[in-house]
Amino acid sequence: MGRTVIPYSRQMQYIESSLGQYRRGLRKPDQEIFDELIRTAKLQVQAGVMASSPYPIDIMLLTMMIDLKKEILRLKKESETFRSQE
Repeated sequence: MGRTVIPYSRQMQYIESSLGQYRRGLRKPDQEIFDELIRTAKLQVQAGVMASSPYPIDIMLLTMMIDLKKEILRLKKESETFRSQE
């Protein structure tokens, strides 16, 4: 008996390819950021599999937001460290 649910990693590939024209419409620096966000989502594929959401784009976007929040917190901490050294 075959699978009834498309694997999450394959759904991610489909979403990435369906956004191909959108990506091409972005300016070059924005294309690089888009690619980095897609890579971020791919790094957390195991969490996406566990979420088993009917809408994989939701999980991909959530993963991207988590990574961005981590970056913001890192920058805040770096900024506070810099300020305390003055």
